[in-house]
Formats: sequence, structure tokens, C-alpha cells
Amino acid sequence: MEPRAPETPEEGDREEDTATALQRLVELTAPQVTPLRSLRVQYRLLRKLGSGSYGRVLLAQPRRGGPAVALKLLRRDSVPRATFLREFCVGRCVSSHPGLLRTLGLPLQTPRHFAFAQEFAPWGDLSGLLQEKGLPEPAVKRVAAQLAGALDFLHGRGLVHADVKPDNVLVFDPACGRVALGDLGLTRPEGSPACAPPGPLPTAPPELCLLLPPATLPLRPAVDAWGLGVLLFCTATACFPWDVPLAPDPEFEAFAGWMTTRPQPPRPPAPWDRFAPPALALLQGLLDLDPDTRSPPLAVLDVLGEDWGLEASAEDPGGSGSRAFEDGEEGDLGESSLEEGTDEDEAEGRGGGKVGTDGGSPWPGD
Repeated sequence: MEPRAPETPEEGDREEDTATALQRLVELTAPQVTPLRSLRVQYRLLRKLGSGSYGRVLLAQPRRGGPAVALKLLRRDSVPRATFLREFCVGRCVSSHPGLLRTLGLPLQTPRHFAFAQEFAPWGDLSGLLQEKGLPEPAVKRVAAQLAGALDFLHGRGLVHADVKPDNVLVFDPACGRVALGDLGLTRPEGSPACAPPGPLPTAPPELCLLLPPATLPLRPAVDAWGLGVLLFCTATACFPWDVPLAPDPEFEAFAGWMTTRPQPPRPPAPWDRFAPPALALLQGLLDLDPDTRSPPLAVLDVLGEDWGLEASAEDPGGSGSRAFEDGEEGDLGESSLEEGTDEDEAEGRGGGKVGTDGGSPWPGD
């Protein structure tokens, strides 16, 4: 029996209902974990796509046939079984939205790893497209619209992604005609306790960065709105706006000073002055220092038809994107495949692209 997504409650406390439904789904899914002596029983392991502190992602070809998949492995000695099952269940429940990376099949378990399959994005993650400059304005808007829809879909089901960043946006074509938000390892029901990130993190909102352990805050969709604002800045400029959204970071202090000065100065500080007024207003809303008044992700839709002022800073896709084939990030799978005897550890040592695999990070809290 395939796991089914919990129905969104129409009445009552959504936070409690979402958390309860997710826990029930985890319990129902636990007996469906398929034990394997090796992933090679079901897959030919081709190459590594990415790795992180808690696991890695391999490009794999199902032996029963069908398209290649991205096989996510989480080390059993680092990731609790319940955490693995929660990520799998959330992925299955939200896979119907094209802006979220699809989770496929059933959960797997080897002596050393938990694993599950996801659809393979042949152009890697968004950070791979951001070389020395940002994307052209049409591509930035396509990314913005798709991610805004994906986050609204999650939030409408009582979930918060909590890790919106370029590394976690998977790209299916160089023009960003389709991108999908992946790595749901930190996704939690709204209202779950969230602590400060484990280190300086430019995508985390200031209300979380200000926390001192063991203090927590209830996880809110405003966290994702902030992450989306930072991500759109990165997509347009190929750099983060700051190292951490706290004083004494000079870039953040300049931005926060401009945001809080009344009356607001007519021109923002560099590099924010490169954005046309509609895009600047969007970023101001998503990056509102007060989470209570921060704009929701769908605010993106209000300015898609406006000029964002980015055309002069980027050209049409084709430059950095075309190098993905030349550098072996994608292409004929037969040329990059490893011999069938390769096990998980041998595949880990071969080259590939970047895919976010830090889903086991303890940042939001359990």
C-alpha cells in the first residue's frame, strides 16, 4: 500500500492537526520500509550528485527500467529513523505540486543507510547556474513565480520548508522553465519549535538568528518568505546580500538602517539600488524585519508584469548553462555510469553536481 497524504483539516487548530496527521502517516509508513542488503539490488549506481554532513545523493538507474532517479541516502548512525520517515512522508504528500521535487516509490533501508528516490533534475541546483552574474530578468521571474507557488502550497497544508536557499532549488532546464524546491529534511508543521541556525546563515531570518540556546520560536511561514527574498536577491546578483542578518554585519546594518529610517531615504544603499521600484518593493516586503508584517510568498505575483531593472545586468541563458554538459554535470548516462559492481561508498567518490543533502541538520528542532 502506497502512503497517502493526510487531508488538510478544514476546521480547528491546523498546527496541531498537521502535526498529528504527519505523525500518524509516519507510523503507517514505518512497516513499509523495504530492507535491502545493498541498493545495488534495485539500482545501478551511476555517480554522486551531491553530499552533506548527514548523507548524499546518487544518480541511479532502476534495474526494472524507467528514467534515472536521484537516490537520497541518509546515514543510519546520524539520522533517526523517525526523521528519515518524516522527510519521506512529507515528500510523498506534496509531490503533486510541480514546484516541489517529487518523491518516488517506497522508503528503503540498507545496513548503513536509509534511502528514497526522487526525480532527477538534469541541470543540478540553482547555485550551479549562478556563476559570475545573476540570471536574466525573465528567468528570475520564472524562478520567483514557481517557488512562490510551491511555498504557498506548503503553507496551505500547515507546513514550513525552513531551508529555502539556492542549493535546494533543482533546475530542469537552463532557462528555468521548471525549477522545484527540494530537500524537505527541515520541513516541519507550522508551530513546531525552531531554534537558531547552527552557524552564520545568510538565508535565516533575524528573529531566529537572535535566539540563544535553548530558546526556540514557533516555526512560521514568515521564515520561508525571508528565505525567498534572500534567494531572489541571489538569483538576480549571484551573491548573498550579507553573511548573517545581524549586527555588526555591515551589509545587513546598511539594509536594516535604510529599512527602519523614517522617512525612508529615496534611494536604497548599494547593491539594492540596482533594482527597479517594483522589485525593490517586493524584496522590502519579503525581507521585512518584523515577521508579523512580512509579505507572503505570493506577493511575487503582484509584480511579475513590472520591470525589475535586471535586463542590463544579465544576458539570456546559454552561457553557464551550456557548460553543464561540457563539465559532465549531465549528458548521456551511459558515458558517466560506473560498473555494476560499484557500491554506495565507491559511488560516493566519483564526481557530479551539487544537490542539497543537509536534511538531517538539527536547526529547526524536533
